[in-house]
Amino acid sequence: MESYRGFLKEFVGFDENGLMNIHQACAVAGLGGKEMRSGDYDYYINEMIRANDAKVVGPFIMAALEFEKAGLQP
Repeated sequence: MESYRGFLKEFVGFDENGLMNIHQACAVAGLGGKEMRSGDYDYYINEMIRANDAKVVGPFIMAALEFEKAGLQP
């Protein structure tokens, strides 16, 4: 419960139109390839971040649904 609340507080906000946004998501998380992405700390800490990346929105929706199904309030 505390992790969910912390995530909401730290990463979720609303824009001027009242639309929810999830901020500070890693834009890329692949490994290997032509660029030989190593997956080490420097790789992840220096990757581009953006709002509402699918890698964060999908899991967030699933977590929110589980909290709702369990009758929990954030």
